[in-house]
Amino acid sequence: MMKGPRKDHEHHFKEQGGFEVDISMKKESIDDEFTEVPPADEMMVFLSQHIGPEAEPLVKKGDGVKYGEKIAGKEEQDHMMVPVHSPVTGTVQQIKDMPHPISGEKGRVVIIKTEESKKCPFYEPLGPASKQALLDRVREAGVVGLGGASFPTHVKLSEKGIDHLIINAKESDPNLACDVRLMIERPKEMIDGIKIMGKILGTEDITFATRTKEGETPRFEKLLKKSDINIARIRPNYSVGSERLLVKEVLDKEVPSGRFPPYVGAVVHNVATALAVSRAMEGESLVSRGLTLYSKKTGGKNLWVRMGTPIEHILRYLGASPSDFERIALGSIMMGPTVPNTSYPVLKATSGLTAFTSSERYPYKKQLACIRCGYCNTVCPVDIYPQQLMMAAKKGDVKRLKELHIEDCIDCGLCSYVCPSYIKLTPHLRRGQAHVKGDAVEDL
Repeated sequence: MMKGPRKDHEHHFKEQGGFEVDISMKKESIDDEFTEVPPADEMMVFLSQHIGPEAEPLVKKGDGVKYGEKIAGKEEQDHMMVPVHSPVTGTVQQIKDMPHPISGEKGRVVIIKTEESKKCPFYEPLGPASKQALLDRVREAGVVGLGGASFPTHVKLSEKGIDHLIINAKESDPNLACDVRLMIERPKEMIDGIKIMGKILGTEDITFATRTKEGETPRFEKLLKKSDINIARIRPNYSVGSERLLVKEVLDKEVPSGRFPPYVGAVVHNVATALAVSRAMEGESLVSRGLTLYSKKTGGKNLWVRMGTPIEHILRYLGASPSDFERIALGSIMMGPTVPNTSYPVLKATSGLTAFTSSERYPYKKQLACIRCGYCNTVCPVDIYPQQLMMAAKKGDVKRLKELHIEDCIDCGLCSYVCPSYIKLTPHLRRGQAHVKGDAVEDL
Protein backbone atom coordinates (compact mmCIF):
# COMPACT_ATOMS: atom_id res chain seq x y z
CA MET A 1 0.00 0.00 0.00
CA MET A 2 1.23 3.45 -0.87
CA LYS A 3 1.61 6.44 1.41
CA GLY A 4 1.32 10.14 0.72
CA PRO A 5 -0.82 12.14 -1.73
CA ARG A 6 -1.68 10.71 -5.14
CA LYS A 7 -3.53 12.06 -8.14
CA ASP A 8 -5.72 8.98 -8.52
CA HIS A 9 -8.09 9.82 -5.68
CA GLU A 10 -10.62 7.18 -6.81
CA HIS A 11 -8.23 4.57 -5.42
CA HIS A 12 -7.38 6.32 -2.15
CA PHE A 13 -9.05 7.34 1.10
CA LYS A 14 -8.07 10.80 2.36
CA GLU A 15 -7.05 10.88 6.01
CA GLN A 16 -6.34 13.50 8.66
CA GLY A 17 -2.99 15.19 8.06
CA GLY A 18 -3.16 14.83 4.27
CA PHE A 19 -2.20 11.16 4.12
CA GLU A 20 -3.98 8.74 1.85
CA VAL A 21 -4.74 5.05 2.16
CA ASP A 22 -4.47 2.94 -1.00
CA ILE A 23 -7.71 1.04 -1.70
CA SER A 24 -6.79 -0.46 -5.08
CA MET A 25 -7.30 -3.97 -3.65
CA LYS A 26 -10.90 -3.06 -2.83
CA LYS A 27 -11.48 -1.66 -6.30
CA GLU A 28 -10.23 -4.89 -7.88
CA SER A 29 -12.72 -6.94 -5.84
CA ILE A 30 -15.99 -5.02 -6.01
CA ASP A 31 -17.23 -6.51 -9.28
CA ASP A 32 -16.48 -10.11 -8.28
CA GLU A 33 -19.66 -12.02 -7.37
CA PHE A 34 -19.68 -14.31 -4.35
CA THR A 35 -18.36 -17.82 -4.92
CA GLU A 36 -19.36 -20.44 -2.34
CA VAL A 37 -16.43 -22.49 -1.04
CA PRO A 38 -17.40 -26.08 -0.13
CA PRO A 39 -16.44 -27.31 3.35
CA ALA A 40 -13.12 -29.05 3.96
CA ASP A 41 -12.87 -32.74 4.88
CA GLU A 42 -12.04 -31.60 8.42
CA MET A 43 -13.43 -28.41 9.91
CA MET A 44 -11.73 -26.61 12.83
CA VAL A 45 -14.23 -24.71 14.96
CA PHE A 46 -12.85 -22.43 17.65
CA LEU A 47 -15.12 -22.07 20.68
CA SER A 48 -14.04 -18.46 21.22
CA GLN A 49 -15.38 -16.43 18.30
CA HIS A 50 -16.72 -13.35 20.06
CA ILE A 51 -15.84 -10.73 22.66
CA GLY A 52 -16.68 -12.45 25.92
CA PRO A 53 -16.05 -15.80 27.62
CA GLU A 54 -15.31 -18.87 25.54
CA ALA A 55 -18.35 -21.06 24.89
CA GLU A 56 -18.44 -24.34 26.82
CA PRO A 57 -18.40 -27.52 24.67
CA LEU A 58 -21.66 -29.48 24.51
CA VAL A 59 -20.22 -32.35 22.46
CA LYS A 60 -17.44 -34.90 22.89
CA LYS A 61 -15.28 -37.07 20.67
CA GLY A 62 -17.37 -39.50 18.60
CA ASP A 63 -20.59 -37.46 18.75
CA GLY A 64 -22.53 -36.94 15.54
CA VAL A 65 -23.49 -33.33 14.76
CA LYS A 66 -25.82 -31.73 12.23
CA TYR A 67 -25.35 -28.61 10.16
CA GLY A 68 -26.27 -25.59 12.28
CA GLU A 69 -26.52 -27.56 15.54
CA LYS A 70 -25.22 -25.94 18.71
CA ILE A 71 -21.93 -27.55 19.77
CA ALA A 72 -20.91 -25.06 22.48
CA GLY A 73 -22.72 -22.59 24.69
CA LYS A 74 -24.08 -22.62 28.25
CA GLU A 75 -25.19 -19.01 27.80
CA GLU A 76 -26.76 -18.94 31.26
CA GLN A 77 -23.24 -18.65 32.68
CA ASP A 78 -22.60 -15.16 31.28
CA HIS A 79 -24.62 -12.49 29.44
CA MET A 80 -21.73 -11.98 27.00
CA MET A 81 -21.49 -15.64 25.98
CA VAL A 82 -22.58 -16.57 22.46
CA PRO A 83 -23.12 -20.18 21.30
CA VAL A 84 -21.10 -21.82 18.53
CA HIS A 85 -22.65 -24.14 15.92
CA SER A 86 -21.45 -26.89 13.62
CA PRO A 87 -20.80 -25.74 10.03
CA VAL A 88 -21.35 -29.26 8.66
CA THR A 89 -23.06 -32.57 9.31
CA GLY A 90 -20.40 -34.95 10.57
CA THR A 91 -18.60 -36.52 13.52
CA VAL A 92 -16.54 -34.87 16.25
CA GLN A 93 -12.98 -36.16 15.83
CA GLN A 94 -11.47 -34.43 18.86
CA ILE A 95 -11.50 -31.34 21.03
CA LYS A 96 -8.06 -29.84 21.52
CA ASP A 97 -6.26 -26.67 22.57
CA MET A 98 -4.66 -24.37 20.01
CA PRO A 99 -3.31 -20.81 20.07
CA HIS A 100 -6.14 -18.50 18.99
CA PRO A 101 -5.33 -16.76 15.67
CA ILE A 102 -6.36 -13.35 17.03
CA SER A 103 -5.51 -13.30 20.73
CA GLY A 104 -2.62 -15.77 20.63
CA GLU A 105 -3.95 -17.34 23.83
CA LYS A 106 -4.81 -21.03 23.97
CA GLY A 107 -8.41 -21.86 23.14
CA ARG A 108 -10.47 -24.97 22.55
CA VAL A 109 -11.14 -26.17 19.03
CA VAL A 110 -13.65 -28.79 17.91
CA ILE A 111 -12.40 -30.84 14.95
CA ILE A 112 -15.32 -32.17 12.89
CA LYS A 113 -15.04 -34.73 10.08
CA THR A 114 -17.36 -33.62 7.29
CA GLU A 115 -19.77 -36.33 6.19
CA GLU A 116 -22.36 -34.21 4.43
CA SER A 117 -22.09 -30.73 2.93
CA LYS A 118 -25.83 -30.10 2.47
CA LYS A 119 -27.28 -27.07 4.24
CA CYS A 120 -30.63 -27.38 5.96
CA PRO A 121 -31.50 -24.83 8.70
CA PHE A 122 -31.32 -26.48 12.11
CA TYR A 123 -33.99 -24.25 13.68
CA GLU A 124 -37.56 -23.69 12.62
CA PRO A 125 -38.32 -20.31 10.98
CA LEU A 126 -39.54 -17.71 13.46
CA GLY A 127 -42.76 -16.03 12.38
CA PRO A 128 -44.30 -12.89 13.91
CA ALA A 129 -42.81 -12.64 17.39
CA SER A 130 -42.27 -10.38 20.40
CA LYS A 131 -39.13 -8.30 20.83
CA GLN A 132 -37.83 -10.73 23.43
CA ALA A 133 -38.43 -13.74 21.18
CA LEU A 134 -36.55 -11.99 18.36
CA LEU A 135 -33.68 -11.15 20.70
CA ASP A 136 -33.55 -14.73 22.00
CA ARG A 137 -33.34 -16.07 18.44
CA VAL A 138 -30.48 -13.70 17.60
CA ARG A 139 -28.50 -15.10 20.51
CA GLU A 140 -29.52 -18.73 19.96
CA ALA A 141 -28.31 -18.48 16.35
CA GLY A 142 -24.88 -17.27 17.52
CA VAL A 143 -25.02 -13.86 15.85
CA VAL A 144 -22.13 -11.49 16.58
CA GLY A 145 -20.89 -8.29 14.97
CA LEU A 146 -19.44 -9.19 11.58
CA GLY A 147 -17.53 -5.96 11.01
CA GLY A 148 -14.51 -7.47 12.74
CA ALA A 149 -15.02 -6.86 16.46
CA SER A 150 -17.41 -9.83 16.95
CA PHE A 151 -19.24 -8.13 19.82
CA PRO A 152 -22.34 -10.15 20.88
CA THR A 153 -25.24 -8.77 18.84
CA HIS A 154 -27.87 -9.63 21.45
CA VAL A 155 -26.04 -7.42 23.98
CA LYS A 156 -26.09 -4.39 21.69
CA LEU A 157 -29.73 -4.99 20.85
CA SER A 158 -30.55 -5.11 24.57
CA GLU A 159 -29.60 -1.45 25.07
CA LYS A 160 -32.35 0.81 26.42
CA GLY A 161 -33.19 4.39 25.49
CA ILE A 162 -31.96 4.10 21.92
CA ASP A 163 -33.23 6.78 19.54
CA HIS A 164 -31.20 5.96 16.46
CA LEU A 165 -29.92 2.83 14.71
CA ILE A 166 -27.00 3.29 12.31
CA ILE A 167 -26.14 0.50 9.88
CA ASN A 168 -22.44 0.67 9.08
CA ALA A 169 -21.83 -0.16 5.43
CA LYS A 170 -18.81 2.11 5.21
CA GLU A 171 -16.48 -0.88 4.75
CA SER A 172 -13.40 1.24 5.31
CA ASP A 173 -10.83 -1.54 5.14
CA PRO A 174 -8.74 -1.18 1.97
CA ASN A 175 -8.74 -4.92 1.24
CA LEU A 176 -12.47 -5.66 1.63
CA ALA A 177 -15.42 -5.48 -0.78
CA CYS A 178 -17.73 -8.16 0.64
CA ASP A 179 -20.18 -5.72 2.26
CA VAL A 180 -20.83 -3.94 -1.02
CA ARG A 181 -21.36 -7.30 -2.71
CA LEU A 182 -23.96 -8.19 -0.06
CA MET A 183 -25.78 -4.95 -0.83
CA ILE A 184 -25.84 -5.92 -4.50
CA GLU A 185 -26.63 -9.64 -4.13
CA ARG A 186 -28.71 -9.92 -0.92
CA PRO A 187 -30.61 -6.61 -0.57
CA LYS A 188 -34.00 -7.86 0.63
CA GLU A 189 -32.62 -10.17 3.33
CA MET A 190 -30.36 -7.41 4.56
CA ILE A 191 -33.17 -4.87 4.85
CA ASP A 192 -35.36 -7.45 6.60
CA GLY A 193 -32.59 -7.80 9.17
CA ILE A 194 -32.31 -4.04 9.60
CA LYS A 195 -36.06 -3.79 10.28
CA ILE A 196 -35.84 -6.58 12.87
CA MET A 197 -33.00 -4.76 14.62
CA GLY A 198 -35.05 -1.57 14.67
CA LYS A 199 -38.04 -3.41 16.11
CA ILE A 200 -35.97 -4.96 18.90
CA LEU A 201 -34.43 -1.60 19.80
CA GLY A 202 -37.79 0.15 19.56
CA THR A 203 -36.71 2.79 17.05
CA GLU A 204 -37.82 3.64 13.53
CA ASP A 205 -35.08 6.24 13.12
CA ILE A 206 -32.62 4.25 11.04
CA THR A 207 -29.73 5.48 8.91
CA PHE A 208 -27.82 3.37 6.41
CA ALA A 209 -24.27 4.80 6.22
CA THR A 210 -22.35 3.92 3.07
CA ARG A 211 -19.41 5.17 1.05
CA THR A 212 -21.10 4.09 -2.23
CA LYS A 213 -22.28 6.76 -4.59
CA GLU A 214 -25.89 7.18 -5.70
CA GLY A 215 -26.72 4.68 -8.42
CA GLU A 216 -24.00 2.14 -7.56
CA THR A 217 -26.48 -0.21 -5.84
CA PRO A 218 -29.81 0.84 -7.43
CA ARG A 219 -31.91 -2.14 -6.30
CA PHE A 220 -30.73 -1.81 -2.73
CA GLU A 221 -31.24 1.97 -2.68
CA LYS A 222 -34.79 1.54 -3.96
CA LEU A 223 -35.61 -0.92 -1.18
CA LEU A 224 -34.09 1.38 1.45
CA LYS A 225 -36.29 4.28 0.34
CA LYS A 226 -39.35 2.03 0.22
CA SER A 227 -38.61 1.00 3.82
CA ASP A 228 -38.17 4.64 5.00
CA ILE A 229 -34.53 4.03 5.91
CA ASN A 230 -32.33 7.11 5.55
CA ILE A 231 -29.19 6.93 3.42
CA ALA A 232 -26.05 8.81 4.52
CA ARG A 233 -23.28 9.07 1.93
CA ILE A 234 -20.02 9.06 3.89
CA ARG A 235 -16.88 10.79 2.60
CA PRO A 236 -14.05 8.55 1.32
CA ASN A 237 -12.18 8.20 4.60
CA TYR A 238 -10.82 5.08 6.30
CA SER A 239 -11.10 5.93 9.99
CA VAL A 240 -14.74 7.13 9.86
CA GLY A 241 -15.69 3.44 9.78
CA SER A 242 -15.11 3.34 13.54
CA GLU A 243 -18.50 3.44 15.28
CA ARG A 244 -17.73 6.40 17.55
CA LEU A 245 -16.53 8.49 14.61
CA LEU A 246 -19.44 7.31 12.48
CA VAL A 247 -21.91 8.56 15.10
CA LYS A 248 -20.24 11.97 14.90
CA GLU A 249 -20.35 11.90 11.10
CA VAL A 250 -24.00 10.84 10.82
CA LEU A 251 -25.66 12.40 13.88
CA ASP A 252 -23.15 15.16 14.76
CA LYS A 253 -23.07 13.75 18.30
CA GLU A 254 -19.79 13.42 20.18
CA VAL A 255 -19.37 10.17 22.09
CA PRO A 256 -17.45 11.20 25.24
CA SER A 257 -14.06 9.71 26.07
CA GLY A 258 -14.43 6.27 27.58
CA ARG A 259 -18.06 5.97 26.49
CA PHE A 260 -19.86 4.12 23.69
CA PRO A 261 -22.60 5.15 21.19
CA PRO A 262 -25.54 4.06 23.43
CA TYR A 263 -24.48 6.86 25.81
CA VAL A 264 -25.75 9.34 23.18
CA GLY A 265 -28.78 7.23 22.24
CA ALA A 266 -27.31 5.43 19.22
CA VAL A 267 -26.44 1.86 18.31
CA VAL A 268 -24.23 0.94 15.36
CA HIS A 269 -24.43 -2.44 13.63
CA ASN A 270 -22.52 -3.74 10.63
CA VAL A 271 -24.42 -4.40 7.42
CA ALA A 272 -23.37 -8.08 7.32
CA THR A 273 -24.69 -8.48 10.87
CA ALA A 274 -28.10 -7.34 9.64
CA LEU A 275 -28.04 -10.14 7.07
CA ALA A 276 -27.10 -12.66 9.79
CA VAL A 277 -30.07 -11.46 11.90
CA SER A 278 -32.41 -11.96 8.95
CA ARG A 279 -31.05 -15.46 8.31
CA ALA A 280 -31.43 -16.32 12.00
CA MET A 281 -35.16 -15.68 11.75
CA GLU A 282 -35.27 -18.22 8.92
CA GLY A 283 -33.63 -20.82 11.17
CA GLU A 284 -30.01 -20.37 10.01
CA SER A 285 -27.28 -20.45 12.65
CA LEU A 286 -24.29 -18.19 12.02
CA VAL A 287 -21.98 -20.78 10.46
CA SER A 288 -20.99 -19.00 7.25
CA ARG A 289 -20.23 -15.51 6.04
CA GLY A 290 -18.98 -13.45 3.12
CA LEU A 291 -15.34 -12.40 2.99
CA THR A 292 -12.88 -10.94 0.51
CA LEU A 293 -9.66 -12.77 -0.32
CA TYR A 294 -6.92 -10.89 -2.11
CA SER A 295 -3.52 -11.91 -3.42
CA LYS A 296 -1.57 -10.90 -6.49
CA LYS A 297 -1.88 -14.50 -7.67
CA THR A 298 -5.67 -14.82 -7.36
CA GLY A 299 -6.74 -11.18 -7.57
CA GLY A 300 -9.71 -10.03 -5.50
CA LYS A 301 -12.28 -12.75 -4.74
CA ASN A 302 -15.50 -12.46 -2.78
CA LEU A 303 -16.20 -15.80 -1.15
CA TRP A 304 -18.98 -17.34 0.92
CA VAL A 305 -17.17 -19.50 3.48
CA ARG A 306 -18.21 -21.61 6.47
CA MET A 307 -16.59 -20.86 9.81
CA GLY A 308 -14.01 -23.51 10.59
CA THR A 309 -12.77 -23.82 7.00
CA PRO A 310 -8.94 -23.95 6.98
CA ILE A 311 -7.32 -21.16 4.95
CA GLU A 312 -5.23 -23.73 3.04
CA HIS A 313 -8.46 -25.36 1.81
CA ILE A 314 -9.72 -22.02 0.49
CA LEU A 315 -6.45 -21.33 -1.34
CA ARG A 316 -6.42 -24.76 -2.96
CA TYR A 317 -10.05 -24.36 -4.01
CA LEU A 318 -9.00 -21.18 -5.85
CA GLY A 319 -6.17 -23.02 -7.58
CA ALA A 320 -3.37 -21.63 -5.44
CA SER A 321 -0.89 -23.52 -3.29
CA PRO A 322 -0.49 -22.50 0.37
CA SER A 323 3.28 -22.74 -0.16
CA ASP A 324 3.04 -19.84 -2.62
CA PHE A 325 2.49 -17.45 0.27
CA GLU A 326 4.75 -16.36 3.09
CA ARG A 327 2.20 -14.42 5.12
CA ILE A 328 -1.60 -14.33 5.51
CA ALA A 329 -3.31 -11.33 7.12
CA LEU A 330 -6.61 -12.21 8.79
CA GLY A 331 -9.45 -9.69 8.47
CA SER A 332 -8.56 -6.05 7.93
CA ILE A 333 -5.14 -5.55 6.38
CA MET A 334 -4.73 -2.45 8.58
CA MET A 335 -5.70 -4.12 11.86
CA GLY A 336 -5.81 -7.88 11.40
CA PRO A 337 -3.12 -10.25 12.72
CA THR A 338 -0.88 -12.51 10.68
CA VAL A 339 -1.89 -16.14 11.16
CA PRO A 340 0.89 -18.59 12.17
CA ASN A 341 0.16 -20.84 9.18
CA THR A 342 -2.54 -21.66 6.62
CA SER A 343 -3.98 -24.54 8.63
CA TYR A 344 -5.84 -21.95 10.73
CA PRO A 345 -9.56 -21.55 10.00
CA VAL A 346 -11.99 -18.78 9.18
CA LEU A 347 -13.78 -17.32 12.22
CA LYS A 348 -16.97 -15.32 12.61
CA ALA A 349 -14.79 -12.19 12.69
CA THR A 350 -12.94 -13.04 9.46
CA SER A 351 -14.04 -10.40 6.99
CA GLY A 352 -11.04 -10.88 4.74
CA LEU A 353 -7.86 -12.77 3.92
CA THR A 354 -4.86 -11.14 2.27
CA ALA A 355 -2.07 -13.43 1.10
CA PHE A 356 1.48 -12.18 0.48
CA THR A 357 4.33 -13.93 -1.31
CA SER A 358 7.98 -13.83 -0.20
CA SER A 359 8.63 -11.10 -2.80
CA GLU A 360 6.18 -8.75 -1.03
CA ARG A 361 8.15 -7.21 1.79
CA TYR A 362 6.64 -7.19 5.27
CA PRO A 363 7.29 -3.58 6.32
CA TYR A 364 7.54 -4.28 10.06
CA LYS A 365 10.07 -7.09 9.86
CA LYS A 366 12.99 -4.79 10.65
CA GLN A 367 11.74 -1.96 12.83
CA LEU A 368 14.03 1.04 13.31
CA ALA A 369 14.35 3.52 16.16
CA CYS A 370 11.63 6.15 16.56
CA ILE A 371 12.81 9.51 15.12
CA ARG A 372 10.14 11.55 16.97
CA CYS A 373 8.72 12.87 13.69
CA GLY A 374 5.16 13.07 15.00
CA TYR A 375 3.53 11.56 11.90
CA CYS A 376 1.57 9.10 14.05
CA ASN A 377 0.15 12.01 16.07
CA THR A 378 -0.77 13.90 12.90
CA VAL A 379 -2.86 11.13 11.36
CA CYS A 380 -4.49 9.81 14.55
CA PRO A 381 -8.25 10.27 13.98
CA VAL A 382 -9.02 10.50 17.72
CA ASP A 383 -6.15 12.93 18.47
CA ILE A 384 -4.21 10.84 20.97
CA TYR A 385 -0.42 10.41 20.99
CA PRO A 386 0.52 6.91 19.76
CA GLN A 387 4.26 7.23 20.28
CA GLN A 388 3.89 8.38 23.89
CA LEU A 389 1.29 5.70 24.50
CA MET A 390 3.66 3.07 23.11
CA MET A 391 6.38 4.14 25.53
CA ALA A 392 3.96 4.09 28.47
CA ALA A 393 2.69 0.65 27.42
CA LYS A 394 6.25 -0.70 27.28
CA LYS A 395 6.78 0.48 30.87
CA GLY A 396 3.38 -0.75 32.02
CA ASP A 397 2.68 2.79 33.28
CA VAL A 398 -1.08 2.60 33.82
CA LYS A 399 -1.30 6.12 35.27
CA ARG A 400 0.34 7.63 32.18
CA LEU A 401 -1.78 5.49 29.84
CA LYS A 402 -4.92 6.85 31.49
CA GLU A 403 -3.63 10.43 31.30
CA LEU A 404 -3.09 9.97 27.55
CA HIS A 405 -6.59 8.44 27.11
CA ILE A 406 -5.57 5.03 25.81
CA GLU A 407 -9.25 4.03 26.02
CA ASP A 408 -9.98 6.31 23.05
CA CYS A 409 -7.76 4.32 20.67
CA ILE A 410 -9.92 2.77 17.92
CA ASP A 411 -7.25 0.29 16.81
CA CYS A 412 -7.30 1.65 13.25
CA GLY A 413 -3.61 1.02 12.56
CA LEU A 414 -2.94 4.36 10.86
CA CYS A 415 -0.07 5.15 13.24
CA SER A 416 1.73 1.98 12.13
CA TYR A 417 0.82 2.62 8.49
CA VAL A 418 2.58 6.00 8.27
CA CYS A 419 5.59 5.36 10.52
CA PRO A 420 8.81 6.01 8.51
CA SER A 421 10.73 3.79 10.96
CA TYR A 422 8.35 0.89 10.28
CA ILE A 423 7.38 0.60 13.93
CA LYS A 424 4.20 -1.38 14.46
CA LEU A 425 2.70 0.76 17.19
CA THR A 426 -0.74 -0.88 17.17
CA PRO A 427 0.14 -4.00 19.24
CA HIS A 428 1.72 -1.77 21.90
CA LEU A 429 -1.47 0.30 22.10
CA ARG A 430 -3.53 -2.87 22.46
CA ARG A 431 -1.22 -3.95 25.23
CA GLY A 432 -1.67 -0.56 26.88
CA GLN A 433 -5.45 -0.93 26.81
CA ALA A 434 -5.10 -4.39 28.35
CA HIS A 435 -2.87 -2.96 31.12
CA VAL A 436 -5.56 -0.42 31.96
CA LYS A 437 -8.26 -3.09 31.98
CA GLY A 438 -6.08 -5.33 34.12
CA ASP A 439 -6.16 -8.12 31.56
CA ALA A 440 -3.39 -10.65 31.12
CA VAL A 441 -1.24 -9.77 28.13
CA GLU A 442 1.04 -11.95 26.07
CA ASP A 443 4.51 -10.62 25.27
CA LEU A 444 4.73 -8.96 21.88
